[in-house]
Amino acid sequence: MRGRALRPLVVLLIAIVAASIVFVPPTSGTLRVAARSAPIQATASTPEAIVPFEPNIKITDGSSPYAWQVEPTMVVNGSGTVFVGWKETNGPDAAGYRVGSSYSTDLGRTWAKNILMNQTHPNQNCRDSDPWMALDPRDRVHFAYLEYDPNGGSLPPCGSGLDVSNTSDGQDWGTVHYIPGLGGLVDKDSIAFDSAGRLYAAWDEGNILALSWSDDDGNHWAPIRNPGNVGDFVLGAIVATFENSTVYLTWWDINTNNIMFESSSNRGQTWSPQVQVNDRIGSAAPVGAWQIPIPAMNVDRSSDAIYLAWPDQRNGNQDIYFANSTDGGKTFGTNHRINDDSGATSQWMVDLAVDRRGTVHAAWEDGRDGNSNIFYSNSTNGGATWATNVRVSSEDTPRSYDRPGDYFAIEVGFDDSINIVWTDGRGEDFDIFFARNPGFPTATITVTTSPVGLPVTVDGNTMPSPVQNTWLTGSTHSIGTTSPIPINATSRHIWTGWSDGGAISHVIVADVGQTITASFKKQYQSSVMPDPAGLRVLVDGVVYTTAASFWWDDGSSHQVQAPSPQSVSADVRYVWSSWSDGGGATHLVTANTALTLVATFLEEDAMRISTSPVGLAFIVDGTTYSSATTFWLAPGTYHTIAVSTLQSGTPGVRYRFTSWSDGGAASHVVAFAASTSIQANFSAEYYLDVVSSVSGASGSGWYAAGATATASVADETFAVAPGERLAFQGWSGDAAGDGLTSAPIVMDGPKTAIAMYGTQYYLEVSSTHGIPSGSGWYDAGSPATAILSTTLESSGPGARFVFVGWSGAASGTAPTSNPIVMDGAKVATAMWKTQYELQVVSAYGDVSGQGWYDAGSTAVARLAPSVVPLTAGTRATFVSWTGDATGTDPIASSSIPMNGPRTVGASWRIEHELTIDTQGHGTAIGTGWYVSGSFAVAGLNASIVGVSPGTRVEFAGWTGDATGTAASDSSPILMAGPRTATAEWRTEYYLRVDSDIGAIQGTGWYLSQASVTIRAPAQMTSEGQIYQFSGWTGDRTSSDSSITITMNGPTTVRATWSSTAPLGGLSAPGWGLIGLVVAAALAAIIFLRRRRVRRP
Repeated sequence: MRGRALRPLVVLLIAIVAASIVFVPPTSGTLRVAARSAPIQATASTPEAIVPFEPNIKITDGSSPYAWQVEPTMVVNGSGTVFVGWKETNGPDAAGYRVGSSYSTDLGRTWAKNILMNQTHPNQNCRDSDPWMALDPRDRVHFAYLEYDPNGGSLPPCGSGLDVSNTSDGQDWGTVHYIPGLGGLVDKDSIAFDSAGRLYAAWDEGNILALSWSDDDGNHWAPIRNPGNVGDFVLGAIVATFENSTVYLTWWDINTNNIMFESSSNRGQTWSPQVQVNDRIGSAAPVGAWQIPIPAMNVDRSSDAIYLAWPDQRNGNQDIYFANSTDGGKTFGTNHRINDDSGATSQWMVDLAVDRRGTVHAAWEDGRDGNSNIFYSNSTNGGATWATNVRVSSEDTPRSYDRPGDYFAIEVGFDDSINIVWTDGRGEDFDIFFARNPGFPTATITVTTSPVGLPVTVDGNTMPSPVQNTWLTGSTHSIGTTSPIPINATSRHIWTGWSDGGAISHVIVADVGQTITASFKKQYQSSVMPDPAGLRVLVDGVVYTTAASFWWDDGSSHQVQAPSPQSVSADVRYVWSSWSDGGGATHLVTANTALTLVATFLEEDAMRISTSPVGLAFIVDGTTYSSATTFWLAPGTYHTIAVSTLQSGTPGVRYRFTSWSDGGAASHVVAFAASTSIQANFSAEYYLDVVSSVSGASGSGWYAAGATATASVADETFAVAPGERLAFQGWSGDAAGDGLTSAPIVMDGPKTAIAMYGTQYYLEVSSTHGIPSGSGWYDAGSPATAILSTTLESSGPGARFVFVGWSGAASGTAPTSNPIVMDGAKVATAMWKTQYELQVVSAYGDVSGQGWYDAGSTAVARLAPSVVPLTAGTRATFVSWTGDATGTDPIASSSIPMNGPRTVGASWRIEHELTIDTQGHGTAIGTGWYVSGSFAVAGLNASIVGVSPGTRVEFAGWTGDATGTAASDSSPILMAGPRTATAEWRTEYYLRVDSDIGAIQGTGWYLSQASVTIRAPAQMTSEGQIYQFSGWTGDRTSSDSSITITMNGPTTVRATWSSTAPLGGLSAPGWGLIGLVVAAALAAIIFLRRRRVRRP
């Protein structure tokens, strides 16, 4: 029955899963980017397509005290976390100081803060080098690195040995375990785990092969041994394993320049004969001091194929060669070249990886492009053929670096992605870079200049443009240039701007591929000078008195001017004669080359004629002048000067001639020999005119020359209209001061004193709330502002006034209004509105709708969900809204008129679940949820339930959280928590008692295992016949008239009988009498029948 009952549920689940597969809701195509403030971001349509090994991502973050990071190692765990370690040092060829590490939990997009690994002997001048990582069968990362004495010693504390630590998260590396070497320099270590968790470590020590292992993560180590007794010509020992017993070793034999291999099938106890891997004797030769042919080895875990690669010189330059073994390393197949270049440059420093499909992946350092780069290839047929080589590094490492470390790493991810880390020299020093295939979304950014070829700085690196970078989409980078940039001594380039509008140095976001151009203009250096020096020349309107140098834009036009005449003293001046380029006194020059321009001047002397007082008329050489005049003349010339003896001056002035300063008559001839000054002297009187737009001014009249006078007004302000007035602002004309009486006026000429009155308007600022300011008088046309002290004012709990904006003559919604032009009397009024707060409170669920609302508006309180599970069998159910809202819909309460502070509560009831266990009999009545504290009743639809013929169960009572003996309803159950009522039953069996004669009591239902006694009489009479009890048959047999039956199932018994003599024992006369009676009866019957036949 249970199987048939579950069939509908199973069918429903299958339908739901099928529907979820068929229907996939559409997803948004919008890319959401968090707002950022600093970088300048150019826009375009879409990012570029994902490209293998792009972008190159820098792992090292500059936090290390050491500038150079080299020789990275890497593993990728089962969850996709990438762990990378490297050597920290202080130069491109220097030995290691420490080792560092980082990790990425997003497949290499971003990296954790770099850390320096712990040492076994910290703070004791010990150094670290040669990092190597491996994964154990538990997916923990183990990190091995050398610890050594930088002075070359082999005594404590440093000695020369191997540090090993491990982690699962890249943060906590635990205790550092240390295995000391045998006294030599431990070098070029590697580690590997077998499937049983044994950690193997191999290295060369004094060029002797060394191997040890640990079965407790490096805490204890087996004695160090020289596997296979290899001689002292080992460098770069690489260890690998297969399953739980096979160990492989390979190394470079520095004596024979061969790649050697040996194996152990018993976990390192004994070793196979050594096998030469390269099929050309002596081909594994180094190039220089640092391009050494250290081999790489990996094992296909599915096939036990062994793959080796190494740098090989059989072709006259280093190439990457490959060999494999399919017989456990006993033999190696034909060597195949991996790199596909046709040049004579070197390829070296190779590493291998194998994915789950058996594809072999290789990466190496490659010099085919003239510098050092990382290249990649793969083989799907065990190394017989290799795919076209792919460049991994997007920028060169200069070949001036002869040692970008001794190794790097390639690893296959859990998803068969290809991950590569390497030493990269694109910056000012070595850093660790990462790339993977498939790559990440990138943007290719080209930073260039116009004209091209000028230097740009990208992420701190300066180089000639154009500079192209492929960067992770969304990453930020700095770009910049310098200005000016010299061309030669008299020409240069000047930066004018970036095409993205950024500053000369700024940050960009690599969202889309684009070209960003720094524009420059060419300039020429030109000089302009006067002759003699000290005179003025103008260049583009600016005065210079000495030789001036200028940087002018190529092709630009500039104006040069030689002002003429020029005074160099009171009595001497110069006049322009010529420009060195033949141009006029003022002319344009074009800057299409460097220019040198000289202006030549000639000297003149001066004769000055004036009057005292000034402004009177005089005549020189027949021309009348009315002001002091300087005449520039050649010495040795003659000139006539004269004056009228009586002259009318300007209104209010009278003059009378008294003398010439040279003693001549009113008209006489001057013989000009040198600079001179001649003055005509007059006596004068002057008139003072006091002018005011407001009545009440005084002080007008005539005054003797040199006398003093004052002007006065009576009123400081004068009302014009409501909110408008004239305000005294001070004296002008020949008068000064801001008092109602001017400062003394020296009457040294005709004077006018003007009383200045200005129009002012009144600004009135009003507000019903807050403190307004800004009221007052303002000059006509001036700006004013109305100001509020606050935009919010509480009017009690849950109520406030909110400033809306300014009205009247003012506008704006800020506390300070927009400027008010005071072109008339103005009124500024602050407008406010009333708001009330709606508080929505609930003990359960999430409420919404609370907040401030404008008075008179309506609000709605909302709640979700309406049923909240609390604990197993207990929940809270929303009942209704309380307080200022009504309704029973949790999605929206009744509309709440916001004409005052409002508080809305959510009413809940706690409900508990009643579970009724029928134990498989009958149907439960009353199962469900009940309000906490209420009473529930458990019931059944029947108190007796048939099970099978002759078998039934009868309700016996309630247990668990229920009591009572009535099946239809239990005693009330107080629902103070989840409750379970269990129906108890007792089994009954039917006893059937049959009898051939008469009836015997005992038939009926009895409890299981009950003892039932039935009795039959010894004899029984039926129809006059006496029967004697014979025995019981059926499910029980017995000859006893009384038997006891144990009811362990339906039971049927039958009482059997045997007959005896007739009842009473009739005698012969009795039988005769009976015969007569019978005969008489028969005769009567015959008679009657005959009479019936004869009737007509």
